[in-house]
Amino acid sequence: MCEYHSKFNGLLSELNNQRGILIKELSRLDKYISRMYHDLEGIDPSEDFALSFVTQLHDTLKKRRVVKDEMARLDAVLNPLKNVVNDVESAVRTRRKVSRRWRRSFKMRLTIEEVLTNTN
Repeated sequence: MCEYHSKFNGLLSELNNQRGILIKELSRLDKYISRMYHDLEGIDPSEDFALSFVTQLHDTLKKRRVVKDEMARLDAVLNPLKNVVNDVESAVRTRRKVSRRWRRSFKMRLTIEEVLTNTN
């Protein structure tokens, strides 16, 4: 039981960590775009580097879209899991109590690993 709960929590933690990485990257790109817009105010559109500037902005916007798409795909999995966390935690607590009571009442000493490795 605890192994399953640990795996569930590990998955949530991994997904939350990945989301944090994506948020940081999105923030970095947004700040870069903001600086570029600010710099745009100070350039003459007829200058030679204007095309380079637009190309750089275009590439950055593409990268931002990739990050946003990845966040949306991650959120499609993460958000439903977050909605059931309280139910899982409650069910695990209840099951632990019942399991302890069964172990005491039935004098259960074997683990599931022992049962599965000792099958005939």
